[in-house]
Amino acid sequence: MTGAWRIAARNLRRNRRRNLATGVAVALGFAGLALLGGYVTRVEAFLRTNAVYLQHGGHVTVYRAGALDRVVARPARYSLDEREQALILEAAGGDGRVSFTAPYVKAMGLAGNGCRSVPFLALGIEPAAARRILAHPDVATYSADLARPLRGRHPHEGAQGADRVGLAVGLATLLGKTRVLDEFDGPTPVRMPDCSTPDWAQTVADDANLQLAGWTHDGAIGALDVDVVSLFHTPSLDTEDQVLHAPLATLRRLYASDAASYVALFLHDWRDAASAAEALRARLASAGLDAEVFTFDDARVNPYYVGTMAFLRSMAGFILLIVVAVVVLGVANAATLTVFERSRELGTLRALGYTRRQAAGLLVREVALVSIVGTAAGAALALGAAAAIRMADVRISPPGVPGTMQVVVTPGPAVLAVVAALLLAFTVLVAWGVARRRLAERPSDLLTAINA
Repeated sequence: MTGAWRIAARNLRRNRRRNLATGVAVALGFAGLALLGGYVTRVEAFLRTNAVYLQHGGHVTVYRAGALDRVVARPARYSLDEREQALILEAAGGDGRVSFTAPYVKAMGLAGNGCRSVPFLALGIEPAAARRILAHPDVATYSADLARPLRGRHPHEGAQGADRVGLAVGLATLLGKTRVLDEFDGPTPVRMPDCSTPDWAQTVADDANLQLAGWTHDGAIGALDVDVVSLFHTPSLDTEDQVLHAPLATLRRLYASDAASYVALFLHDWRDAASAAEALRARLASAGLDAEVFTFDDARVNPYYVGTMAFLRSMAGFILLIVVAVVVLGVANAATLTVFERSRELGTLRALGYTRRQAAGLLVREVALVSIVGTAAGAALALGAAAAIRMADVRISPPGVPGTMQVVVTPGPAVLAVVAALLLAFTVLVAWGVARRRLAERPSDLLTAINA
């Protein structure tokens, strides 16, 4: 520690209560901002993980041109054929930023239980891609609750070639299929209920069979008998009563086509999405494929993610301004009192040959030391509060998300560093301004100040 810093540290003892109050204000402000930043980053990671992995959108998504809003209604016109899928996979395979790729089928149809038919929106998933997604560290860290089925096991965990599906809870309730295959003793025979009898609903519930029907790509009617092997929550309440998950091969048999609705690219680092998408666009254009490439943070693909994060960032920015303003005003008030109380001391330093910058630097160092100690205490307080919140297992029902979720706040190193730099910069700047303003007066006026 240099001589100037040692003098500043000794000077802190002269106004212990004031410096303690200032340090507490900095600590509380830092802890509050760190917890807020940790909450926002945790929510962002949760929403991003849902959009990329659990909704199977990928970090980068490739559709045929114009297919984003039309491929489900007109699959024969807007789906990617085998040649186009091969071009996309070849173009993505040469990019080191890409971890893996997967084609998906998204289609509509009717699910029936023998007495009632309900429209569904099916997503066909490659078993290999499903296994990699569920084993991904981000899924385990941020979305473990949604990744696990409420009942049963994922369709890709069944026997190869078996037509097995998972139903969203709302869709399962509409169809009366609230039990899954593993809850019966072996395969269940298909039961044809008498829909005119009072006990038809119980007959429907006594097996795990379901009938799916949909228009094939050549205009015929396709149908399959499937077994319900899992019930799950979707990441959004809007889709709870319509989503059905199935192995990719099952849906391709249902719709009699090897086409894909889109191809998703999953990256090693989500921050590379924009650059990877731009590179892929160039490769596909050079290959002559008329396709559209979207990143996961595009509002056209994930409006819920984009809208929610815009709101959270606006809210966090507003709170940030208020907290920083309160802390800075507190530091300014303490610095102003210190400067006026020590006017004669400052005048003496100026008379001895200290420049304005050197004299102001002593006061700035004092404020910086108080801020550093307050920041360290605030970091400890924030980390302790975050651990306490986790241990308390506080659960909430987020708007638009089914079920409950544990509240987890993670003020990581990046958040702590940004908040610390912000508060230190503002407190030092305001202390410098207060000191320079007072030291602008003549040394003789400082030496004769009556409010010393």
